[in-house]
Amino acid sequence: MSEVFNKECDVRKLENGNTALKAPKCSGNLGKANKLYKCKSKDTVRDARTIYEQANFLIDSRYKMQQILGKGSYGTVCSAVDTKNKDKHMLAIKKVCNIFNKDILMKRALRELKLMDFFKGHKNIVGLVDLDVVYLKPYDGLYCFQELIDYDLAKVIHSSVQFSQFHIKSFFYQICCGVKYLHSADVIHRDLKPGNILVTSQGCLKICDFGLARGINEKFMRQSYKSGNITNYVATRWYRAPELILTRKTYGKSVDIWAIGCIFAELYGRRPIFIGDDQLQQINEICKVIGSPLREVVLQYGSTIACELFSEQKPKYPKKSWRDIYPHVSVEAQLLLDKMLCWDISDRYTIQQILDDTYLKDIRNLDEEPSREESFDFSFEWKARTINDMKLLLHEEVETFKQRKKMVVPKYYGS
Repeated sequence: MSEVFNKECDVRKLENGNTALKAPKCSGNLGKANKLYKCKSKDTVRDARTIYEQANFLIDSRYKMQQILGKGSYGTVCSAVDTKNKDKHMLAIKKVCNIFNKDILMKRALRELKLMDFFKGHKNIVGLVDLDVVYLKPYDGLYCFQELIDYDLAKVIHSSVQFSQFHIKSFFYQICCGVKYLHSADVIHRDLKPGNILVTSQGCLKICDFGLARGINEKFMRQSYKSGNITNYVATRWYRAPELILTRKTYGKSVDIWAIGCIFAELYGRRPIFIGDDQLQQINEICKVIGSPLREVVLQYGSTIACELFSEQKPKYPKKSWRDIYPHVSVEAQLLLDKMLCWDISDRYTIQQILDDTYLKDIRNLDEEPSREESFDFSFEWKARTINDMKLLLHEEVETFKQRKKMVVPKYYGS
């Protein structure tokens, strides 16, 4: 797959605005910051710290910061070198901010690190290398250390890199393998989009960003309804399934299937297939491509909004031919698009049906399609009711992670 990135320099031109970081000379003495941890022994305790003021990072001195890769409302992502690794591996350090005073952000952070830990080892799901939590302001936050991956799929799709039919098929297959692993554990991602799929320079795809994921096993669904935690406003609009837009109260794995159908179409068209500026326009854009839904399907959505949008008086859109939209798409790909991007949820393929489809028969490798034998346990979401409960749970998660890595874990995290 390395030939996908023969134009690697062209892709890298898209990576502008990165800010180089300069670390102050600390010589192991960080003053107040050094008091952040109260260490229990001298073994492998990471008591040497470095401050990077430009990013408001306080991290173990084994990691040497390189660049600010991105900033957002969630926090900051920087690249770093692991100086204690003989190969000097590059890492991405994601600092999640504002989690200690906003329970929804704390819950999302907990959910994401738990899921990444649960799904670790699958080649198409991003994994955790290290974890840290800091309470000392202004450096406070959850630090997630992950392998550094140069690109996301959105950047690759919108670059000048040429795709062959094999590349499109390979990318799509890898996404499906990752989604199968999630769905086998009764987890739906709910925010699948090219920006949440990382791409290595060798063409390996990895699903990331599990902050909006949720469980769909019977026990979790029952508890979620009881606590009022069901929400429809998830997923980036362009990849949002119509049942989410039309406020359908029950939904499941089919929302991820719609999203990967949108990504599949985008791999062919090199632009999102449904580009709506708001909810109503999004529905209209969907209708213009796959046609208006049948009346009986509208009634299945069980919402007054759906009935009003598709009343008998409203104009009806015919379905377009995929060949008219994407001239080079194969017959097998057209049929697969129809099975992913359809109004009737009962007609929409499962992830296993996609993998079994004839479109993937010449690339499929059953060894690449493992399943989880147990469902992910989301019970922490209703057991940890207060911000302090979640804070304690976060500490326990970090401690457990470090113990598994055979590291001595500090008992106290700041004040």
